[in-house]
Amino acid sequence: MKFLTQLAQLPPEYNPFWAKEPGNDALLWIFLTIGVGIVGMLLLTRVPTRARRPIVWTFTFLSGAFYVIYYLWPMPIDRDAREIPQGFVEQGGFFMKDALPRVADIANVLTFLLLCLGIFSLTKIHSARVVKKQKDWFFSVVLLVAMVVMVIVGYWDYILKEFNDPNALLTKAENWGTVNYAYDLLFDGLIQQMDAAMFSMIAFFILSAAFRAFRIRSVEATVMMASAILLMISLMGAVDYQWSELIKGWTGDDPAHMLNNLNLSQISGWVKNYLQIPSIRALEFGVGLGALAMGLRIWLGLERGGVSV
Repeated sequence: MKFLTQLAQLPPEYNPFWAKEPGNDALLWIFLTIGVGIVGMLLLTRVPTRARRPIVWTFTFLSGAFYVIYYLWPMPIDRDAREIPQGFVEQGGFFMKDALPRVADIANVLTFLLLCLGIFSLTKIHSARVVKKQKDWFFSVVLLVAMVVMVIVGYWDYILKEFNDPNALLTKAENWGTVNYAYDLLFDGLIQQMDAAMFSMIAFFILSAAFRAFRIRSVEATVMMASAILLMISLMGAVDYQWSELIKGWTGDDPAHMLNNLNLSQISGWVKNYLQIPSIRALEFGVGLGALAMGLRIWLGLERGGVSV
């Protein structure tokens, strides 16, 4: 009773678990969390396959429920750090507001673990190909070497820019070192250029597929072919200029003449604004509904492929 009396006399402070600042026991909590996670994963591997599904679905549902509740629950506006919540609704809003950065950190940690898992799987598969000298094993050597070099150079360049003045490093060439030039060569000089070359090659395959799809065999194909030809011609500056000069000759350069609507820029603009953009919005709306439905199925455990282990 004496302890409760003293506790009641303390000044009110809002300091929940999520809002606590890291102190001397921060490393203890980190190692404790890692230990609990490792033990939980080991226990999950020992659980029968049929029992894993409800366990994974439970964590999936709770993770999704947090964000659903966060966007539906009334949140505080212009909140003061020393403000005390009043009532259940404010307490919930304060708690969710403080928990969001921590939950985002947990999501980043999980993303990092998945990235490590992907790197481990990639290294294991291609290392086995190199050791066994399987077909095209030298491509695996190139992949592994490029991955290791890019990781080392990338992190080295990041550390130099993070712990030095980035403006002086980026504006003065004499401040650049070998690592900075290596990163610029590997990322800007090779990776981005190879990406551009790859997408340029894909463009020819897209053009070939479009040619086969736009063959005039029906009314719909005729409309697609005519629209595509019209938009492509309108993007040709020389053709658009000559057509505009022809229209000016017919109209006597009268801006109020009705034939000005026959300009390629006017026709292509009408097609884009009144046909293309509404169609794209309708497609995006349908895709959004499909993504929402799929997300709800995974969240509620109705999609077996989404939560099975």
